[in-house]
Amino acid sequence: MKKILLALCVSVISVFGGEIKVFAAANTTYAFPELIKAFNAKNPDTKVSLSLGASGGLVTQIQNGAPADIFMSADMDFAQKLYDANLAVDKPIVYAQGMLAMFSIRNVDFSKGINVVEGLKAISIANPNTAPYGKASIQALKNAKIFDKVEKNIVYAQKISETLSQALSASDVGFIAASSLYDEKMSKYKEGVNYAFVDTKLYSPIDQGIVLLTRSKDNKEAVEFYKFILSDDAKTIFKKYGYNVK
Repeated sequence: MKKILLALCVSVISVFGGEIKVFAAANTTYAFPELIKAFNAKNPDTKVSLSLGASGGLVTQIQNGAPADIFMSADMDFAQKLYDANLAVDKPIVYAQGMLAMFSIRNVDFSKGINVVEGLKAISIANPNTAPYGKASIQALKNAKIFDKVEKNIVYAQKISETLSQALSASDVGFIAASSLYDEKMSKYKEGVNYAFVDTKLYSPIDQGIVLLTRSKDNKEAVEFYKFILSDDAKTIFKKYGYNVK
């Protein structure tokens, strides 16, 4: 009898406690702990379950039935893809604008700008087919007219967070989300020595889009989280982590 009562109590807690599932682009990794903390300050009974990955891969999972409530893409196209497939309530809205940077623990000359990658043996870039930051990295190299020179030395990662991991180990340089530089663990690295921001004139603005998924249109907690990400409180946090916000 005690076991039955305990099971019922657990069931009641899960029903009233509430959980929302957020699928988000890997570049948001560093900002999310603070975002969740700020959201829970006003919604203490809502558990935010977070899945991070390359935007294209997350879209595929959602299309195949993954139970996500919110999708936060690294660009507008992948979020729009879900809306066009009637999987999102409304068209995507920009929640932040990402920036691209280069990072290295090697002795490289960042005063050369993006041309620093010429002659390097291992250049880590996220898969441009699934990761918008990878797409922006390739675009920057092409616009700088050096892509053909360095293409053979590019090592592709599955998501943008992996390019930082590779640059901290085996790669000579990694094209990373600038947001990662604002993580506390990265404070020991210095601009101009370990990293440099990629000239924004070399790539299209990285407008990152959010959508509320159709399956959750009546989920009040998911709606509240959607509104929170577009709020001034969330914008302040995104700005803190190196994003441009409107």
